[in-house]
Amino acid sequence: MLEREVAGEALHFHADRAVFWPSRKRLLIADLHLGKGDVMRAAGIPVPTGGTAHDLARLDTLLRATGAAELWVLGDFLHGRRSVAVESAWRALLAGHPLVGVSVVGGNHDRALVPDALGVELLQEDVCDGPFRFRHHPRTPGGDAQDYVLCGHLHPVVNLPGLPGRYPAFVLALDQMVLPAFSAFTGGMRVEDLDQRWIACAKGLLVENF
Repeated sequence: MLEREVAGEALHFHADRAVFWPSRKRLLIADLHLGKGDVMRAAGIPVPTGGTAHDLARLDTLLRATGAAELWVLGDFLHGRRSVAVESAWRALLAGHPLVGVSVVGGNHDRALVPDALGVELLQEDVCDGPFRFRHHPRTPGGDAQDYVLCGHLHPVVNLPGLPGRYPAFVLALDQMVLPAFSAFTGGMRVEDLDQRWIACAKGLLVENF
């Protein structure tokens, strides 16, 4: 875990692709994409099973480790249509954390999300709290820069010298931070700007480029 100040607030960065805002006791993730593997298999694409269970187990560990009172998902909670299996797995996670309130900022993959069926509150695309604006999509270029945006959608990844592959990363600019996709079963957009500030999630470790 790394603690860094963002927009005047202390944030805790976790190597499992999450941020904890201690002053609100709020765990933040983006792009959970529950059920993505099911959607791809239904389309005839042979992908491994168990992705949803793996992601929910990681989330369970983070909720316990941080003692979060709230979980906010910054868009793309679901991937595709409703699934009884996915909803049951999610409800089982909630049962283990009955005091945690869950809110979802609507994303472009959340058209099938039924809040009551999942025990979550569905928020609007742009929600302000403290110095932050919580969104799924990044800030529009030239838009209002009064508040600092926390968002997802882009699935940023970086290359690390001496290590093969690409690694999910938090990308921090002057007016916004893009969270990595929480789902382990997603592609990524490579960060090309070598001067960009980022924190990479690399095999249980956090690597900074400041």
